[in-house]
Amino acid sequence: MQSFRSCALGMALLLPALGLAADVTTEGTVSVAAGAALLDGDRPSFQRITQHKKYGYGGIDEFRLTRESKESLFKFEARLLPGDDLYQLGARYEVPDRFYVDAGFQQFRVWYDGSAGYFRPTGTEFTLFNEDLSLTRGKIWLEIGAYTANKTLLRLRYERRTRNGTKDSTSWGDSNLVGTFGTRNVVPSFYDLDEVTDIFTFDVGNDQLEGTKWNVGARYAETKLDNRRHIRRRPFETADRILTAKDETKNDIFTVNGYYLRQVNEQLTVSAGAMRTKLDTKIAGSRIYGQTYDPVFDPAYLRRQQRDEGFFDLEGHAQLRQTVLTLNAVYIPKKNWSIRPSIRFENLHQEAITEFEETNITAGPAFASIIEGVEADHKKKLDEFSEAVEVRYTGKPNWTFSAKGEWVQGNGTLAEDRLLHTGVLTIDRDTEYDRSSQKYSFTSNWYAKPGLTLAAQYYFKGNMNDYKAIRDNTLPGTADRYPAYITGQDFETHDMNVRLSWRPASLVSLVTRYDHQQSKIVSNEAGLLPTPSSRLVSHIISQSVTFSPTSRLFLTGNLNLTYDQMNTPAIAFVQHADNNYVNGSIGGGYALAKLDDLYLDYSFFRAKNFIDRSAFTLPYGADQKTQATYLTWVRRQSAHLIYTVKYGYVTNRDGTWVGRNDFDAHVIYAKVQYHF
Repeated sequence: MQSFRSCALGMALLLPALGLAADVTTEGTVSVAAGAALLDGDRPSFQRITQHKKYGYGGIDEFRLTRESKESLFKFEARLLPGDDLYQLGARYEVPDRFYVDAGFQQFRVWYDGSAGYFRPTGTEFTLFNEDLSLTRGKIWLEIGAYTANKTLLRLRYERRTRNGTKDSTSWGDSNLVGTFGTRNVVPSFYDLDEVTDIFTFDVGNDQLEGTKWNVGARYAETKLDNRRHIRRRPFETADRILTAKDETKNDIFTVNGYYLRQVNEQLTVSAGAMRTKLDTKIAGSRIYGQTYDPVFDPAYLRRQQRDEGFFDLEGHAQLRQTVLTLNAVYIPKKNWSIRPSIRFENLHQEAITEFEETNITAGPAFASIIEGVEADHKKKLDEFSEAVEVRYTGKPNWTFSAKGEWVQGNGTLAEDRLLHTGVLTIDRDTEYDRSSQKYSFTSNWYAKPGLTLAAQYYFKGNMNDYKAIRDNTLPGTADRYPAYITGQDFETHDMNVRLSWRPASLVSLVTRYDHQQSKIVSNEAGLLPTPSSRLVSHIISQSVTFSPTSRLFLTGNLNLTYDQMNTPAIAFVQHADNNYVNGSIGGGYALAKLDDLYLDYSFFRAKNFIDRSAFTLPYGADQKTQATYLTWVRRQSAHLIYTVKYGYVTNRDGTWVGRNDFDAHVIYAKVQYHF
């Protein structure tokens, strides 16, 4: 509410300007709308998919006001839809080439479904809290800009962003209530978030000078987190307990940046940019077990279990310093040719140190608590150079060609230490790493004839990462050895896509696209030969059609087929990760009469990749079918008045969770719009 009052005050400052202009022309739009749903099935799933509240919403869907004179321009926008918790106010007053003031407020809700897993062999599931979860996201801003005599713009902006509420988490809790199948993680968990970011920006620049553009600016942002993730472990068992992980981090980031562009002559344009970033972070939080959400640490908490690891009194600081320099050019040696080289350098320094009390539980029957003071720190350095060059050629009639190469070389060091307050140094490691990448891309467009265009693109990208632990006191096979046993990882990607745009007749338009991608990862681990750890193959086919057989009728259609498979050597344990699905839409409109139009829209999504390995490891893939059909009637009563009524039928069948997220919904929406 305080944010709303602040924004209202800012916009109130703009309103007196309305009375200062003479010969004002005024126009605008106001719309009043309402909607609701008749639902049979899972409400959280419906709200997550449609992003509308089941119980309905209504209010001012749109209000726009524009007042313009020879000297100034004023715009005001508003949207107030209780129920969906959608509120938006914005105003801008501008005197061209002199100054402007822009202010606004925005708030909207994002819905989530808090349901968790379902263990098929025994039909085990848990509902422990209200699964109707949602986050409220907000933003307010005030921006002032002023022009000098030579059209240099000075801009000052303040913005606050907020995120507050609850959302689901996939870090599910465990349960032994699955018969003889052991332990399965199917218990729902959720986040409780409270985040605030304040941003101040100041820029000075001029992009209206002949042959020259420049800008320098500074940005300061402060973020405060008060986030919690609640996980209930072994509910309704003798080991029933709740784990709360807190993140109370605060950070502030200060960035200065600038660029300069100059057209030297008709053949050469050069530009340069620089950025310096300073990030300071105060780290705080805890991971505590108890019998309630957000507990205070108690070494003798009820139902504690062996290896209930946690920590409290976390306190730390981190610093990051980053410098980025770029240099670019566009050179036209002769007609139809252009060359675009660029160079980039990045220097990064990062340091962090933390102290906390680490907790653990020994074996039964005593289940004694262990509390150890721990100090950890790390230092990271990176220097990276990037180069790129792009060549374009347009000299062949009806053809364009371009080729681009990009290269990156970087090296750095990482020092890690973990010291117990007893004086034992459990981790003492220095790592040197080198990374490089290269990417080559080729693009061609062929304008075969009016109404027929073919475009093709291919690129290859390879990333190589090498790690060398020059000092490491951890022993092979221990938990602290990670990630030192990884000595290298290489990534390789081939990507090709083709797009055909064709208008075979004046009333028909077709666009066809095919994408193909192959990626693989090869991992090197100490003492082992290089091993392909995964291979991803994707095929995506999309087709769109627009058909207008008469002046009163149009039809459109879109279809996307995705065939996406990832193979790993661990197929016996994890299976292949298939992500094949199809989605599309069909729409059309028909002019019933002079004042009335009718629209029909249908959309669908289908994925069927579910592999039930619940009895042995985990289920994989998804089995879901979602469909939505909408019928809309629009009556243009006059040049100023429009009525809209929409009816929709939305269904969801989620076989992944055996119908727990299924629903059928009748959606009703109506709007009255008036132009003045």
